[in-house]
Amino acid sequence: MMPVKETSGFELPRRLQGLQPTLIRQFFERALPDSINFGLGEPDLPTPDFLRAEAARIALEEQNGYTSHPGLPALRKLIAEQYPHLDLGLSDVVVTCGSQEAMTAAFLSIVDEGDEVLIPNPSFPAYDACVRIAQGKPNYYRLPAEKGFAFDIDEFKSKITPKTKAAVVISPSNPTGKILTPDDLKNIAAALKGTGIFLISDEIYSDLYFAERPHSASEYYDKTVIISGLSKSLSMTGWRLGWAASKHADVMRGIQVLHGFITVCTSAITQKAALLGWTAEAEAFKQHARDIYKKRGDFLVGLFKSEMGLTATSPEGAFYSMLDVRELGDDIEIAEKCLQNKLITVPGIAFGDEAKGFLRVSFCNTEEKMIEGVRRMKEALN
Repeated sequence: MMPVKETSGFELPRRLQGLQPTLIRQFFERALPDSINFGLGEPDLPTPDFLRAEAARIALEEQNGYTSHPGLPALRKLIAEQYPHLDLGLSDVVVTCGSQEAMTAAFLSIVDEGDEVLIPNPSFPAYDACVRIAQGKPNYYRLPAEKGFAFDIDEFKSKITPKTKAAVVISPSNPTGKILTPDDLKNIAAALKGTGIFLISDEIYSDLYFAERPHSASEYYDKTVIISGLSKSLSMTGWRLGWAASKHADVMRGIQVLHGFITVCTSAITQKAALLGWTAEAEAFKQHARDIYKKRGDFLVGLFKSEMGLTATSPEGAFYSMLDVRELGDDIEIAEKCLQNKLITVPGIAFGDEAKGFLRVSFCNTEEKMIEGVRRMKEALN
């Protein structure tokens, strides 16, 4: 047997070529000490004490070995009960290491080489990366800036082709904070009916809303894979607790197999503590978080207007607003100036060209920090 000849250099597989850390992360990693963070989408509210105490008790008192690949049955049952209209069984839910793993596994289980995936523009850049890792082709539908980044069904339908395998929606949205209305979701369902296209519905912010609770896309379209978790609603980002849920057995089987090979199972301690994520205490914390973020969002939008004469979108959920800086210049250059003055923001172009000329700003800060952050922005741009 002839030995394989060693080549002079290493080349990444095509599915990874060109992938880079997001602009969000690139700006964050370059932040100066004592910077104020209007950038990363991470709750600043501490994880509730009852969850931390339970996790500590579990770590000290219980044996925490592997769970089954898809997660603790009791936890999957609680997750399934969130979607009573689907009548989910335990095999229809997979508990993952955060919603990011669930999203990646969903794309890998649905998308084949050359398939197209509809992605909103603007949107969280991980969707693009996950589609490319699955060797699919991203195809963007605009959420028009001139309409406040609202959903446009005609734009959505115009992007559907014979190669479309899946479409992505996120409500509430990262980066815009917009929520899809029931009419939006009905129109999406009507557009996809009979096509065989899967809908991947990212609902990680579904518990952070400021008026009526958002509807799940799965209420209107049966070929929906729900992606969600507790990271945002219960300030559990570092705990890595997410899930995928769907009535489509083949897709869920693919997600479970991938999850088993990539991570085996989500942390047993996290899963056991997360059983408290649907208690009265948890619901009270979620309402507390909604009240705080609503107040902060209104405060920050008003602050930009009164202090700088700039317009920002009124958030309907999550904890983001899009600040219009088009009259001031290039969004990357503006974000860079802010960064050098110890204020982290994210240029809109990080989320797609529809958001060029905007900054995504997060209001995961106290009012005092937001006042200081806007002061630093004014100073940087004068």
